Amino acid sequence: MQQLLPLLLDWLSESPDPDQGLVGLRTLAGAPHRRDLLVTAFRESPEVARRLCLLLGTSRRLGEIIARHPDFVELLDDRAALTALEPDELVQNAMIAADQGPYRRPGALRHFFETETVRIAARDLLDLSSLHETGRALANLGAAVVAAGLHAVAPGVPMAVIGMGSFGGAEIAYGSDLDVLLVYEGTTASDMQAAEHAASALFRLCNGSTPAEGIVRIDASLRPEGRQGPLARSLDAFERYHRRWGETWERQALLRARPVAGNEAVVERFVALADQAVWSSPLDETAEREIRRMKARIERERIPPSDDPQFHLKLGRGSLADVEWTAQLLQLRTGTRATGTRDALDLLERAGALDATDAGALREAYGFCARTRNRWHLVGSYVAGAGGVVGSGADAMPRQPQLQSRLARSLGTTPTELRESYRRVTRRSRKVVERVFYGL
Repeated sequence: MQQLLPLLLDWLSESPDPDQGLVGLRTLAGAPHRRDLLVTAFRESPEVARRLCLLLGTSRRLGEIIARHPDFVELLDDRAALTALEPDELVQNAMIAADQGPYRRPGALRHFFETETVRIAARDLLDLSSLHETGRALANLGAAVVAAGLHAVAPGVPMAVIGMGSFGGAEIAYGSDLDVLLVYEGTTASDMQAAEHAASALFRLCNGSTPAEGIVRIDASLRPEGRQGPLARSLDAFERYHRRWGETWERQALLRARPVAGNEAVVERFVALADQAVWSSPLDETAEREIRRMKARIERERIPPSDDPQFHLKLGRGSLADVEWTAQLLQLRTGTRATGTRDALDLLERAGALDATDAGALREAYGFCARTRNRWHLVGSYVAGAGGVVGSGADAMPRQPQLQSRLARSLGTTPTELRESYRRVTRRSRKVVERVFYGL
């Protein structure tokens, strides 16, 4: 360790927050069993030490997870061990954790979720995976936890979980909520009671009674009738609702619906009902105006006062929401089926609904904002606020110069260059949005 110390300090100096990395390294070396593990791993492979310094100096939250699961350090030199697990393997491992019994289950699932999150983050920070691969890996991990949770609560009726929003599109960021719909097969009052009981149990298991006890946060606010409706909806009720009262925004939301867990027969019938709700009639001018009005209202009202509206990665002009809504409007107009925004842009360009220049501008802005937001979720852990893998306020670039520097260093640039890049790509994207989405 004495021989490696100059190298360790040098590697830490190259991380976004060297002081944080040094504290993390000291914490890891504070317990005898962890110190012995570090000495052995560093002696056998200095590359492990370099990679660990990068992780610890990037995210305090990652450092805390590694301190709880120090065996992960040994995997940092093994590219095969860092490789993303297939969805079926993730589900199998999550099921093993869920079968630990009611008292050990939450801790076992949390252990599984945390170690897999660090594996994904390590690949991301070491440039071993692309932004698209990272988002899909995080979505697969969330789906595995939800599948294991549904298995654990053992619903008394056939039930399925449908991913919505960025979860459905497999484009989520670290610490994102998982938007879901819960649907079941049944017609009686007892079926409804059993489904609601299972849904409540699933929420308690995944969300925990406090943020610290939660595994991953699931959110069913996109369900019919929103937060006022039941947590789980029968397939018959789902069909009646969308036939009689379904609104345009709900039709738009179903574009990103993707089954992630549950009974195959329920999944098959839901897919047919969702297709009917979305594609049974063409998008008329009234519906298009409604979508535009809703988007304009979001631009006016949804950015929190604490966030910087000039550099908002999710709701700013030309940023993520602009690209997503433009793609979704064109999808509904042209019948283009895709749950992910990137896939939708590719299909729309291929179909001639977007020319190559416009598609390129939207794709560039979406990739830049998604990558920066994802990285700020890691770098801003426990800085912008507490909770989950990330702190609050991760949807906008930080205002504080010190935090701007950390984020920029993590992305291999400077704060000035990062902000200028944001202005450049979102300005080009917004011009496309104003012409294609708003019709200006």
